[in-house]
Amino acid sequence: MKNFSNTYIFIYVSILVVVMVVLLSGLTIGLKSRQEMNFAADKASQILRAAGYDEMSGKDAADLFAKVAVRGEGEKECYTMQCADGTTGIVVRVEGKGLWGPIWGYVVIAQDGRTIKGVAFSHKSETPGLGANITEEKFQSQFVGKSLYDAAGRSTSVRVLKPGREPQVAAANRVDAITGATLTSNGVDAMLQQLPALSDSNRQTQPTTR
Repeated sequence: MKNFSNTYIFIYVSILVVVMVVLLSGLTIGLKSRQEMNFAADKASQILRAAGYDEMSGKDAADLFAKVAVRGEGEKECYTMQCADGTTGIVVRVEGKGLWGPIWGYVVIAQDGRTIKGVAFSHKSETPGLGANITEEKFQSQFVGKSLYDAAGRSTSVRVLKPGREPQVAAANRVDAITGATLTSNGVDAMLQQLPALSDSNRQTQPTTR
């Protein structure tokens, strides 16, 4: 059996470690790029669906979104986009906290800043069949056509409330909370409080859709 010197073993192990580090670094960079592409495509798909487009994913969603949406200036993530019905919509990102972690979403508002055209909500760790239902069409479709102004013309938010709770809130300004998911519903309700001020500012500052 051949004996190897300590120097040989050290050099061999060092080279092996360097090779492994290079390979792992390359793999990490490659995966990060793919992850970023997948994230962008998923976001595009959600926003397009909220704006009335048919379900699509991957590169198709990313390509269409790039054609119909323009990101606004400033730190807040928002877009002006051409909706599926040919009208212009203002897309506003909102963020909040659910029962188990972060929740977020994109709200498409009519160009006049008064009416919700559609929403797309997502989450990190809400309970399947309960809080996770904020991603379901049954919940999200309730927001279509809801108003960001009350009957007196005052800027307000769309509330997420249990039936019978706070009856002074008009039907045009409320949707039904998810049964059995009170804390997640409250999180969406609080998250939507960001809408009035954002809709006003974006209506004035967003660029024209190309």
